[in-house]
Amino acid sequence: MSDKMGRLPLESVTVLDLSRVLSGPYCTMMLGDMGAKVWKVEPPTGDDSRGLAPPYIKGESSYYLSVNRNKLDICLDITRKEGLEIILRMADKADVLLENFRPDLKERLGISYEVISKRNPRLIYASISAFGQDGPYRQLPGLDNIFQGMAGMMQITGREEDPPLKVGERIADIITGMQAAYGIMVALYNRFETGKGECLDLSLVDSLISAQAPMIYYYFATGKQPPKRGNGSLFSAPTDMFETADRPINLCIFIDKHWARLCEVLGLESLVQDPRFQSNPLRAQNFKVLNERIGKVLREKPASYWMERMRKAGIPCGYVYDYEEVFQDPQVLHNKMLEEIPHPTLGSQKMIGIPIRLHQNPGKIRLPAPLQGQHSRKILRELGYPEGEIDSLIQQKVVIQADLPRK
Repeated sequence: MSDKMGRLPLESVTVLDLSRVLSGPYCTMMLGDMGAKVWKVEPPTGDDSRGLAPPYIKGESSYYLSVNRNKLDICLDITRKEGLEIILRMADKADVLLENFRPDLKERLGISYEVISKRNPRLIYASISAFGQDGPYRQLPGLDNIFQGMAGMMQITGREEDPPLKVGERIADIITGMQAAYGIMVALYNRFETGKGECLDLSLVDSLISAQAPMIYYYFATGKQPPKRGNGSLFSAPTDMFETADRPINLCIFIDKHWARLCEVLGLESLVQDPRFQSNPLRAQNFKVLNERIGKVLREKPASYWMERMRKAGIPCGYVYDYEEVFQDPQVLHNKMLEEIPHPTLGSQKMIGIPIRLHQNPGKIRLPAPLQGQHSRKILRELGYPEGEIDSLIQQKVVIQADLPRK
């Protein structure tokens, strides 16, 4: 429950999460953070992300732990009729179903939208796939590197002399997870208005294309591939990473008043009147010579010296952190972007905080990432299964119940 108002925004919503690895689990984690009851379903072999390791934290994959908090976990064999019946009963009670199976596989398993929506026409059924639910690539597998290549992102990343380069994080999965959460909330609102469920189709490559709007519109405007700028920008200058006497910092300048203030801090007031730099488009056009002038001055003193003066002047600037520094930054800590809660086997688990802060009814990290099958018995009880039948399903290994450590 929320500490402030006693209610979480989505606590009346039940989500059936049949997804694995990253995009789907990230989406359902977002919904769970805001109070949704999330039933995470794992096969007997477990979510594939449990094998994406090292590193481990006391035997648990850190990858799995990163996106599965605020969920209840049931482990079952969906290929057996008893397992399929459990899924169907869960879908009957759910408001949202999220899956990222190949389109043909869910049809063979008997959990397609056509089947499920007949039983629960108010259900929001969300599907995440590599390339979409239909079309020439519908059955092809894909992973983030493939999407970054096909969406054109690798061709705009890095420096001019670099070969195509991927972004450091699996950005297609994260963006698609966010867009799935957005799409689900839109569909839930529409259901509130109309009483009708919805079917959502999200493609990872589509999500990554849509996330590159300014660069793609550069191409639409010019008919040319945008040149690479490394840590810089095509649209503003000076916007880049600059070395100081001891460590790099970032500057992002496109407003003229910030440009004037930067010149004052650096002792380069004469540049304000230089005809090459009198507007942002001109500065962007002449970025090389501009960066050289600025870089030469910045290298004369340490980063802390420049950061103190630039922040005081209201100039957009920032340190280039490693992760240790990220979670020592006073603003990051103030925003509670580092949290730690108890875990049944790890003792405690560090977590990234919730970036969306609602003041009246904020989200909350209530549960750590669950053990495989940790809540199987609890969920079956909620579905109305009697104890004897639950015991039988566990004995037959249709369902797996995790053995929790004794306290």
